[in-house]
Amino acid sequence: MKEAAAALAVLVLFGAVVADAQDAGPSIWSGVFTASQAQRGNEAYQASCSSCHGSDLRATNGEAVDLAGPPFRASWNGKTLQERFERIRDTMPLGSENTLGDKTYMDILAFILQFNGFPPGNQDLVPETAKGIVFTEKP
Repeated sequence: MKEAAAALAVLVLFGAVVADAQDAGPSIWSGVFTASQAQRGNEAYQASCSSCHGSDLRATNGEAVDLAGPPFRASWNGKTLQERFERIRDTMPLGSENTLGDKTYMDILAFILQFNGFPPGNQDLVPETAKGIVFTEKP
């Protein structure tokens, strides 16, 4: 009887682990934006963001932050792409916040991700899917 109970406990635990893994959603490393979206984002970034954040995502303005490299990745680590999208949209461009449109802000986010070495996939990143994607360092 104890062996049966132990076996049942193992099966239940295994099932919970599998279910949790399935609920995790897409990985930022599985391609959550398209290359064409990142290209559109590059164009929008260069027009609206590069004067402060630099054309190479290295800040040229003392009040701006770098958008590339280890300190940047560490500050985004553990946050959802939805959180990052909302922060960019609600605070940028400085003095003209929330003026570019959600699609353009998502395109800029895709460009930032691609610039930082995240791979493109086959679907554009949109707010609905960004909610379930967590920014993580490379496994």
